[in-house]
Amino acid sequence: MRQQSMIMNILLVIGLFFVGSIVLSIVLGLLSGLLWLAIKIMIPVAIAVWLVRMISSPSNRRRYY
Repeated sequence: MRQQSMIMNILLVIGLFFVGSIVLSIVLGLLSGLLWLAIKIMIPVAIAVWLVRMISSPSNRRRYY
């Protein structure tokens, strides 16, 4: 088994960090995009549900005296 030179080891580590940073950037970009999309969709849905409940709540309430 031949031992690699120190320069090869350094270049290998630098390449590993470079590839790792690209993969991490892609993964975090996808996650942040999905989170942004979920927030963009869920906030209006939550507001709409809250408004519907606020508007329809008094008319559906049965009053027992």
